[in-house]
Amino acid sequence: MVRKVVIECEVCQKNKPENVAYPGLLQPLPIPNRIWTDIAMDFIEGLPPSQGKDTIWVVVDRFSKYAHFIGLSHPFTASILAQIFVDQIFMLHGNPERIVSDRDPLFMSKF
Repeated sequence: MVRKVVIECEVCQKNKPENVAYPGLLQPLPIPNRIWTDIAMDFIEGLPPSQGKDTIWVVVDRFSKYAHFIGLSHPFTASILAQIFVDQIFMLHGNPERIVSDRDPLFMSKF
């Protein structure tokens, strides 16, 4: 009966406390010292197809802001991304020390 009253009570619903920890303030990332030691990557999706590609994988050097734009077509997997990374980024710039991403499942996979 108490549960029903609380669910139906408009004041109770508007004044509910949030039971999650406060995330805290965002902290800036440290500025890299050299080019291609820190990179950031993300996808631009939902584009109209062009030459069979509908996604752009953006890989940016955080120091120089130099970017690579790699066209992809769905479906792609973590292993395909890894091969493309080796062929187009690692081959030119070496292995980065740090990679910043939005924690996309493809970037976070165990592969």
